Amino acid sequence: MLDNKVSNYLKEVSSIHDLKKRTELIVRGALLFFPFERASIFTFSLLNYIGEGIFQVENNQVNNMDWIKEDIRSIPSVYLAVMNNEPLFIDTRKNRSSFPEKYIRQFDLTSLAIVPISRINIVVGCVFMDRYTGDAPILNMYIKQLYMYFQHAAENIKASAHTTLLLSRRETEVLQHLADGYSLKEMASFMKISEFTVRDYFSSVNRKLGVKHRSQAVAEGFRKGILK
Repeated sequence: MLDNKVSNYLKEVSSIHDLKKRTELIVRGALLFFPFERASIFTFSLLNYIGEGIFQVENNQVNNMDWIKEDIRSIPSVYLAVMNNEPLFIDTRKNRSSFPEKYIRQFDLTSLAIVPISRINIVVGCVFMDRYTGDAPILNMYIKQLYMYFQHAAENIKASAHTTLLLSRRETEVLQHLADGYSLKEMASFMKISEFTVRDYFSSVNRKLGVKHRSQAVAEGFRKGILK
């Protein structure tokens, strides 16, 4: 159960119309109310198990994370948290194999809270919280409350805004290309991916937008302001 201060904060944030600003404030709020110094948010697709970075908040700065793209099946800790839709805390000092060494080194990770974000019990993203500043060992209470915090935040986002947030950069890109009249073969060529991957992105887009056909996805994209 979230306390009144946290619930009131999320209620205020939900009234902000600018989706990017609202999402940023939700992530900042997690750092405000919980003993962590850094948070990163990612999208996730169950169709191809790919997680893609959106942004990271640290030291009052927002950093782009869209250069990160990983198959979570190769990261056991993330796979476990996402597939069970349950938050997980890992100590990389005790078990370095629990997370990719390249990210442990790059971000100087010593511990990490992996918090899934779900919609209708389907995980569509996750948040990584690190640089824990509380008492050791970390209390399970914090992990459970973090999960509740992001679930509550997701519920307060209107369906259209929620969908826009959870379309990855690549999913938005293929949808825009389709609206611009490009074929799957042309998209695959200049995006430097296979046609199979393009189709995979469209399957994910259709699922997230709640449509059955690409033409419907384009129409929904314009209606919800995803496409220009």
